[in-house]
Amino acid sequence: MHRLYQYISREESKAYVEKVFVYSAFALFLLHLFIIFLANETEYLPRLFRNVHPNYLSALYTPFSVILVYEVYFMILSIPLSFTESIKKQYEIISLIIIRRVFKDISDFESFDAILQNSQDFLQIIADLGAGLVLFALVAVFYHISKNRKPTSKSDKLQNFIRFKEIVTIALAALLFVLAIYAFGEWLREVYLSAYTEKVYSLELHTIFFDDLFSVMIFADVLIFIASFLYTKRYEVLFRNAGYVASTILIRISLTLDTIYGPIIAIGAVLTGIIVQVVFRYFSWLDIEEDQRIYPSQ
Repeated sequence: MHRLYQYISREESKAYVEKVFVYSAFALFLLHLFIIFLANETEYLPRLFRNVHPNYLSALYTPFSVILVYEVYFMILSIPLSFTESIKKQYEIISLIIIRRVFKDISDFESFDAILQNSQDFLQIIADLGAGLVLFALVAVFYHISKNRKPTSKSDKLQNFIRFKEIVTIALAALLFVLAIYAFGEWLREVYLSAYTEKVYSLELHTIFFDDLFSVMIFADVLIFIASFLYTKRYEVLFRNAGYVASTILIRISLTLDTIYGPIIAIGAVLTGIIVQVVFRYFSWLDIEEDQRIYPSQ
């Protein structure tokens, strides 16, 4: 498992995966635009795609989805680095999900005038956009308070803990790959049924796969939290890790709500992470002050 993780996390592997995702985003974006063009301007369109949304802005949803999957890849790789690095990626993903929903909501209308005529949907778009910007700022705050951490000695216990997280990473990557294939299959099934039967398309695109992702991440975070007891008994570390688990649970809850409360809960999730990290850094400062008091510099 250690060798496998080292292989997939090396810079060459990450650079190759990055190219694959970038090229895929370009190709799928252009393909989506071409399908919309065929739907609007010609009659030469397979029946499977006849329910495609005619608004060209709906094509923005496709590359955003690819980018989100790309972020999931790096989130998984960050797990052995530290709990904090993993939670950073989770915050980035939920902020991108909310911003992506703005583009989806806008594309549901035939024109911008139609958006202004529907005040309730317009307010929802403004709320999602505002929440996305707030999350963007809060993620920056979390990055700021998480940097310049004290170096940690590589003890045998810590090495074993890192190896355990590498095993969790590999298992998580395999499970999420299966979930991604399943979600894609469910989407194809819905598209086929809506095109060839009377069934109405009912999948929520902004949460498909990602609700399962954060459900799995809750259990992965709990496993790492339990394993951390073998590495450290420090109160502040254990409480911080528990706070991160609670933050992940709030992110998962936010995905179940389509109203304004979903983004608000997502903001609360990131605020939870910020607060526990600030208090954790304060505990670290207290430790330094105590060391300097007992062993003053000469």
